[in-house]
Amino acid sequence: MWCWSCYRKWRFRSKAGADVRHELWPLVSGLLVFVGLLSSSGLLLAVGSLVAVVWLAARVWERYGFRRVVYSRQVGRRRAFIGDTVEYTVALSNDKPLPLIWVEAQDPFPEGLELAGAVVRGATLETNRHHSITASLLPYQRATWKFVMRCNRRGYHRIGPVRMRSGDIFGFASSETRHTGVDNILVYPRVIDLEGLLTPPQHPFGLARGRMPLYHDTNRVKGQRDYRASDPLKHIDWKATARAGGLQTRVFEPAVSLNMLIALNGSTSDFVWQGTNRRLFERAVTAAASAAALADRLGYSYGLISNAVASYSGKWLSVPSGASGMQLAMTLEALAMAAPYVVAMLPDVFRAERDRLPPGATVLLVTGTISPSLPEQLAAIAGRGYRVLVLYAGDGVPPERIGEFPVTGMGHLLDALPEGDGEGFGGGVGDEGGVVG
Repeated sequence: MWCWSCYRKWRFRSKAGADVRHELWPLVSGLLVFVGLLSSSGLLLAVGSLVAVVWLAARVWERYGFRRVVYSRQVGRRRAFIGDTVEYTVALSNDKPLPLIWVEAQDPFPEGLELAGAVVRGATLETNRHHSITASLLPYQRATWKFVMRCNRRGYHRIGPVRMRSGDIFGFASSETRHTGVDNILVYPRVIDLEGLLTPPQHPFGLARGRMPLYHDTNRVKGQRDYRASDPLKHIDWKATARAGGLQTRVFEPAVSLNMLIALNGSTSDFVWQGTNRRLFERAVTAAASAAALADRLGYSYGLISNAVASYSGKWLSVPSGASGMQLAMTLEALAMAAPYVVAMLPDVFRAERDRLPPGATVLLVTGTISPSLPEQLAAIAGRGYRVLVLYAGDGVPPERIGEFPVTGMGHLLDALPEGDGEGFGGGVGDEGGVVG
């Protein structure tokens, strides 16, 4: 706070001093012209007139330098995965007869994104990181810069607003402006294949057989039988009816729909004062995204819940269960927004969301650490009528069971990922520029 106050006072005094010096030039010019007239000195008249012209030109540049100047950026796509590359274009146009002798644009740029070949400077007192472009523009000229942007961290990344500075040709005055436009890109977490890991009998997505089928799979016909009044007309097999001489209806194989709930444990320690292990949290997010991708590929109904906070909202993550074509996109988007801050214990989240959770669902709890309180939390969740399985994303080999609940470890799959790739996240609660270090 002291440094920031000193900086603001110094900047205010510097600006005030520059304004005073800037207003002295007309006085100097008038004085030279007046003395030149009294002394009939052509040299003083010429110097005084030149000072007046320079001052007038500086004022014109200061006042009209940013008139009809447009700064724009274009992100190739708004959704990407970690490791993807996206086209990134910056354009600067000067649509007026007055040239821009020099102009500098400083655009806040998140740490989770990388621009190849660009000038990206580190932290300053005002912004965490910014992309800098310096150029000069002739009248009615437009300049374009094209870059390749690599997505290194998941999250909701914001770019902007840009601040531009310019000045006159003599260097006497400078002005600045800010364009409030902001662009963003959402980077999904990494997804790895879990099908080879989650195999029977520990496969949490395995087939579930019940005594009373919930529905019949219309894609699997077991045979035909005589039509009954309670049978839907759409199930009548007209070819079999023609052969048998009486109405025949199709008989389908029974199937049970498996409802799965992915529960991401955002806590990496038992107490708030112990802080957050962001590396373990990122591993857990990757595991949860991979589990959702596998459930989607197998055609199951699934949802997501977590005690981790969603960036820019302050609420915990929650995606209602479903099996629509947009379910995976909604789940990955929620996980991309997950921040490593816990707002409640998992059993409390289950209790608050009980009306939206499918009864009797299989809960796949994804965690990056096994804390002393985890067995108690698992028992509390199971006590609400859910079958609980644990997917461990932390370091080392986990125990086969936590209490009575089976554990599947996937640390070896996460260890095989590139070191540092995907660690950290973009976006955060209350962070200017959308970056949390």
